[in-house]
Amino acid sequence: MRELKAEKIRDMTEEEIETKVRELHEEIFNLRFRNAMRQLQNPLLIRERKRDIARLRTILVEHRTGVRKLGDHAVPHAPAMPRDPMAVKDVKEPKAAKAVKEPKAAKAVKEPKAAGKAAKAAKESKK
Repeated sequence: MRELKAEKIRDMTEEEIETKVRELHEEIFNLRFRNAMRQLQNPLLIRERKRDIARLRTILVEHRTGVRKLGDHAVPHAPAMPRDPMAVKDVKEPKAAKAVKEPKAAKAVKEPKAAGKAAKAAKESKK
């Protein structure tokens, strides 16, 4: 069973999360060492610890970017839409983006590389 669930992590502070990440890195180091010496009974523990670190870091980034605060179990949601169908007309739709103008065609047409090399070779053979 997984020890670090998202709800438990969100109850922690930033410092506690960072400390736990450091502890898990040390634990992974020890697990790898024991695995190399063939003394590790369950090598899947390494994978679980890596995922725990990823989970901790993800929740920490969510907190720092403002997606979801630590200690907040509510899922952020979009503002409620009006229930009255007539009120929907008052909601403005975003304007369409302006069309990007296509660049004008170049006046001088460049030769393809293969044709340029062939012409150059022909000039040199005449000399």
